[in-house]
Amino acid sequence: MNDLKKREAGYKGECSIDFPLSFLEPKNYFIFHDLRLQDQSRFFQLNTLLIPKKFALIIEVKNMAGSLYFDPHFNQLIRTIEGKETAFPDPIMIMQVSRQESQLTNWFLKNVFPSLPILSLIVISNPQTVIRTAPENHKLHYKVIHRDALPAKINQMEHSLTEPSFSEKHLKKAVRVMNKHHIDADFSILERYNLTEKDLIQGVVCENCKGNQLFRRHGTWLCFAINANNPVKQHISMLYEIIFI
Repeated sequence: MNDLKKREAGYKGECSIDFPLSFLEPKNYFIFHDLRLQDQSRFFQLNTLLIPKKFALIIEVKNMAGSLYFDPHFNQLIRTIEGKETAFPDPIMIMQVSRQESQLTNWFLKNVFPSLPILSLIVISNPQTVIRTAPENHKLHYKVIHRDALPAKINQMEHSLTEPSFSEKHLKKAVRVMNKHHIDADFSILERYNLTEKDLIQGVVCENCKGNQLFRRHGTWLCFAINANNPVKQHISMLYEIIFI
């Protein structure tokens, strides 16, 4: 369940930036979601990649609640929720986007594209999350922002770079090559949790007793164990679960 909650939180966080990104002029930007490319023998995946003509912007979305303190002295991120503190080593999100910048730079060089500034932002999707750091770490706001500040931050980046690095031709080619080289992750839930098909509950399950298989009768689903009818569309939720597996 912890993994499921983390994935749900991550998905909600990624979806949350669609609204602020909608304020950008569509014809000036290409936006990729969950782009997965190969760098030598490794793969790297980007939450969101935005490409205008002047730069490429990696956007790493984090759906984290509470209060976040970026500690520059001990290289850790401290999250506080309801008085409970949790430490994360050497702000993992900052290390992650730095590594992604390097990998994307290598990918552009490998595919013979002109030199393009690679920038990155960490976007905290929860508007109620408090972001804090030590006074001497004031440059953190260049890297970590709230979701609603995203359009203004992108416009600021646009104005700080005067000359386009990509021509219209190079930009369209980059988008075409990225789409071609994108590789979906080969992810198996069964392998991840060391399960086999025999461990799965087969068929449509009763929502009342949660353990017995239902049988279709006269346009409804019947549980013989407790002699109870289930909703006509009870099988829909099971079909969704099969898709996820």
